[in-house]
Amino acid sequence: MSRKLKIGGLMAALAVVIFSCSTEKNTFINRNYHSLTAHYNGYFNANELINQSMSTYLNSRQENYYQLLPIDPVPNEEEVIGMYPAIDTAIEKCKKVIRNHSMPSNERPSRKKEEHNRWIDENWTTIGIASFYRRDYEDAMKSFRFVRKFYKNDPSLHIGELWMAKTNMAMGKLTDAKFNLDNLDKVIVDEESKAKGDDKGKANDEKPAKFPAKIRFELEKTKAELALQRDDKVNAIFYLEESVKHARFNDSKSVARVHFILGQLQEESGNKTAAEKHYTKVIKGNADYEMAFNAQIRRTFLGEGGDVRKELLKMLKDAKNNEFKDQIYYALADIELRENDEPQAVVYLTNSAFYSINNTRQKGMAYERLGDLRFEKRDYVRAQKYYDSCANVITDNYPNAEVIRNKAEKLQDLVDAVETAMYEDSVQRVAAMPDKEREEFLKDMIKKIEKEEQERREREAARLRELQAYQRDIQDNAGNGSKWYWKNPKLVTEGYNEFKRQWGERQNEDNWRRSNKSPTGEFNELEDTGDSLVIEKDSLTVESLMANLPLADSALAASNKRLMKAYYDAGVVYKDQLEEYKEADEFFRAALDKQLREDPHDLLSAYELYKMHKDRNPSQASVHKNYIIMQYPESDYALFLQDPDYFVKRKEREALAEQEYVTVLDRYNRGIFYPVITKANEVIDSDKENIFRSKYMLLKAMSLGKMRDDKDTLIPVLQRVLDEYPETPEAARAKELIDLIKNGYSENIEVDFSNKSPFNYDDRVPLTVFVVLDGAISSQNARNRIVDFNREFFSRERLRVDSKVYKNGGIILIDQFDTESDASRYISAYKRTRKYLLDLQNAKIMMVTNENLKVIFQKQNLEEYDNFYQEYY
Repeated sequence: MSRKLKIGGLMAALAVVIFSCSTEKNTFINRNYHSLTAHYNGYFNANELINQSMSTYLNSRQENYYQLLPIDPVPNEEEVIGMYPAIDTAIEKCKKVIRNHSMPSNERPSRKKEEHNRWIDENWTTIGIASFYRRDYEDAMKSFRFVRKFYKNDPSLHIGELWMAKTNMAMGKLTDAKFNLDNLDKVIVDEESKAKGDDKGKANDEKPAKFPAKIRFELEKTKAELALQRDDKVNAIFYLEESVKHARFNDSKSVARVHFILGQLQEESGNKTAAEKHYTKVIKGNADYEMAFNAQIRRTFLGEGGDVRKELLKMLKDAKNNEFKDQIYYALADIELRENDEPQAVVYLTNSAFYSINNTRQKGMAYERLGDLRFEKRDYVRAQKYYDSCANVITDNYPNAEVIRNKAEKLQDLVDAVETAMYEDSVQRVAAMPDKEREEFLKDMIKKIEKEEQERREREAARLRELQAYQRDIQDNAGNGSKWYWKNPKLVTEGYNEFKRQWGERQNEDNWRRSNKSPTGEFNELEDTGDSLVIEKDSLTVESLMANLPLADSALAASNKRLMKAYYDAGVVYKDQLEEYKEADEFFRAALDKQLREDPHDLLSAYELYKMHKDRNPSQASVHKNYIIMQYPESDYALFLQDPDYFVKRKEREALAEQEYVTVLDRYNRGIFYPVITKANEVIDSDKENIFRSKYMLLKAMSLGKMRDDKDTLIPVLQRVLDEYPETPEAARAKELIDLIKNGYSENIEVDFSNKSPFNYDDRVPLTVFVVLDGAISSQNARNRIVDFNREFFSRERLRVDSKVYKNGGIILIDQFDTESDASRYISAYKRTRKYLLDLQNAKIMMVTNENLKVIFQKQNLEEYDNFYQEYY
């Protein structure tokens, strides 16, 4: 072929390409060129991007098999952000195709009457679907409406209608969605009628768009989704059953999902046979391993007897199920409870909690079930510990999270009271022993504690080895179909944060669970509370234990005060919150048996017993009534028991007393002092129940001061106010007057009200709580006690604890608290909790900003900050 011919051929081919680029000429070459470009450059590539993004989302998504699975999961507002680049690229590709390859041009859509490029409508639909996934629902609707308006004779019309229904449901427009789906149903009915020869409505020249069979599966699922949103589960089941009839080969995973949801719905409706049938189809279908496993577990819950147990035990031995041991053990526990073997159920539930490494929902379920079992047995102390463990691991979306947390919180008062009573009672019993017997007892106790500690360490080491082996097994079997924990960055991050929340910062070393703990000297170990005792080698001595015994009279009195309050508090919780009157009776009687008449809880316990037995056992109520009247004849309780109208009459007397006092005060203000003194003497000497008696005393002193030159004669009158009514405003005023009389007026110097304090108050910055040590306890020991306290009572806050040297002692820093109320809540809990803290509970504790903390260490003057603290906090 000559050179000229070659050049001519190239020029001809180039001319064909150039002329085929025109979108205004409806020729065979033009249509095919622009259709091919619109198909692959736009529709195909855009859908690849969307499908790849959705596939990545679905593969990384963690299914929640504890609730009804969504029929078609879509990303939420946070999850979709990572999909923006791909979705936006897909939309731009389709828009570019529509802009450059519509035939004729799409510059004036309203004037356009036809489209010769057969792939333009698919690009519009793709834009709408991409906008739907992007959660830009208004833009999605615009695209679908455009398709409905301009492509009435194309199958894209029906695809757009289906996605309009999905979009309307996403926007909460359920009525509009129903309208869309009804339109599609009508098309299907019309086509079926036409196929049977019953078509009577359409003219021969009309060519309505044919319904694409490939979307029938999606249509039925969408109808089921609408039914679920309307809480119509009966129709949801019907539509899902219909959907699987129209599924195609490449829908096998979606079909497995539909069967799982059908199993859940049938199980919820009580149709166990149908539920079991659908779960079996999931297991035999093309579901991923995790879904198949959950279907197998749920199917076992539907069965009865030994066959189900054998199946679960077989699953337990399968290495592929190592990651799901927690769920298998929970299912086994459920079977044992149904067959009334509670001890074995407890073993399985304990294992379920142990093996729940990354499944906090399952761990919470196990703890909750254990707590319920203890609660039903009226073992409220242990029930609280299980509920508390549950509350510490569950998230806010746990089905009854608030109920669990309320149970744990309400029972905490009972646990504190019971454990305090056990502790104080045990140390008093040891303190009451003869010296030699006590020493021998403490030696035996040390041996027992050390033996139990050694056994505990061995058990913990064995459990740790078991846990490590379990984690290795999971790692070795990764990739068997489940979404393995260590390959999911989100789960690994959540697990790391959960570990820090529970254990704080830990070095990567042996015995990481232990902190350097000194002996606590507590005697809770005399009773089995289920807690572990952690001690250091050679830290327990007879002397260290003896130091915590109430051997001195003052220590015994303090111990009795705590014991009486604990008895009373426990009785009140049992009576008022739990309605366990037998246990309440025991604690109130224990308080009375101490025969500590000077303690207010003796009277309070007697009155609670009277109220509790008044209707149930009148003879017992009479005993406690007589006890109150005889032992506390002047008390309000005794007076009320003798006269039911006592409080009404007292209120009347107080109103009269107030009226009289106002009259006397008016006379004082008018300078009529003799009548004031006369009335004051009358009240002081003869009316000791007068609620204004302390005010009369002060008023008498002030009246005498107006009449006498020798102010020293007022001191006895003012001192009586201090003696009889300490800690009252009248006592504070009396003290000021005594100081004035003794010291005279200060020099008349102008007061400078400007702020001379080196500290600044700022309620917008985080706060640190600090505890001041007096040198009697080492900083390390104090730090460890506070760490233990935080771990039990504030584990969720992940508080950091540090120690600093300060003068002759030290300061323990606990941070950080975002608000003053958070810090106050911590300080309040610290002051009322003895567990772990012991005598450290009474140490000075305050909150401080970082800037003020620097000033404290610079000036080494804590007293100055104390004054500032009292004023502002």
